[in-house]
Amino acid sequence: MNQASPLKTGLCAAGLFFGLTTAACNAAPPQELPEVYLTDPARLAEVQARVQAGDPALEPAVAALIEIAEETMELPMVSIADKPSTPPSGNKNDYVSLSPYWWPNPDTEDGLPYVRRDGEINPERDLYDVNKLGDFGKVVSWCGFAYYFTGDERFAEEAVKRIEHFLIDPETRMTPRMQYGQFVPGVNNGRKYGVIETLRLRWVPDAISLLEGSEAMTPEVMSGARQWFADYAIWLNTSEFGTGERDGPNNHGTWAEAQIAYYSAFAGDWDTVKEMADRVPERIAHQFEPNGEQPIEIERTKGLDYTEFNLRAMTELAVLAERVGVDLWSFQTDDGRSIRQGFDFAMPYFASEADWPYKQITPHQKKHDWYVQSLRRASIAYDDPRFEEVISKLDGITGKGIVFRDLIISLPAESE
Repeated sequence: MNQASPLKTGLCAAGLFFGLTTAACNAAPPQELPEVYLTDPARLAEVQARVQAGDPALEPAVAALIEIAEETMELPMVSIADKPSTPPSGNKNDYVSLSPYWWPNPDTEDGLPYVRRDGEINPERDLYDVNKLGDFGKVVSWCGFAYYFTGDERFAEEAVKRIEHFLIDPETRMTPRMQYGQFVPGVNNGRKYGVIETLRLRWVPDAISLLEGSEAMTPEVMSGARQWFADYAIWLNTSEFGTGERDGPNNHGTWAEAQIAYYSAFAGDWDTVKEMADRVPERIAHQFEPNGEQPIEIERTKGLDYTEFNLRAMTELAVLAERVGVDLWSFQTDDGRSIRQGFDFAMPYFASEADWPYKQITPHQKKHDWYVQSLRRASIAYDDPRFEEVISKLDGITGKGIVFRDLIISLPAESE
């Protein structure tokens, strides 16, 4: 395993802002910026310095971040082991989830086997572990970034408690595998597609790293968290379900490669990050048409959402690929298939400048908080004002979207 990081950036954090107490600011002494994976360390440092200096342009995003983090702190402390039935393994620490688009069979008395209704989520899904996974990811991610920008130890303390409970304590931790994710009643005990559900954890490694300077974080918790993600990355890259997802032709495959890359990076395994980055050009060649369409994604019942969803995975892989010397942003095949062409095709539809010609059974505006992430990354990578123009046209951006755009993924430089 290659433990050397390809990028390290330093930062001094100091000062008061937006009514935080002197004690809160003193809780985050000057320190080297922790390694991060989905965020650009230099941009993150620049934005934090602007926040600490009281940049009024960032006040709405900081206020939204604090509000969201405080809301997530109210979520109950949950454990994967807390469920009424035991998985086939006999271990309640194993994650279990119902496949979202599968429903009771209307033609059988017992409803078995379940039948597929693409794009329609079965509410029975809430009875299993998916919301526990999501709540854990929310609390740690939002609190980790809130601590980084505010220095408020409340956020660090809450995040560290959740990390110990969900990833480390033998009685309450989640086993680092997805053997029983997205099971279908009457059909199977689990499917490879469950791997995509751990996207709910993808911001957790960055958030944990940003907690390293807090009073609450200990070497034992940091080491335990890194080990959990190391074990999960290995499972993803070696198990039948993990490799089955990784080799998938659609967004599931892209996201599996992305997850392997950033969990491996958090574990210090940059060789595996390079391995995943080197797989992406072939994926671009097979997933995109020369005009930028993604045939496998547009055939879904929410074709525009899935078009952006796969582009978002591509942009996150491109960010990590830069760290290992692979340029995915400018890669294109001989006939022009590329990430950039994928955006050029989709942006008129994202901005509602043209009517989406394929299926989209729910309003795509509901996903604009997510769209803004991929568009902002592309805006930074391509230095093209068209991306910011499209972002400005997105409807319904909430506090979460504002925070991702302006703080976590970062604003363009002030001179822009």
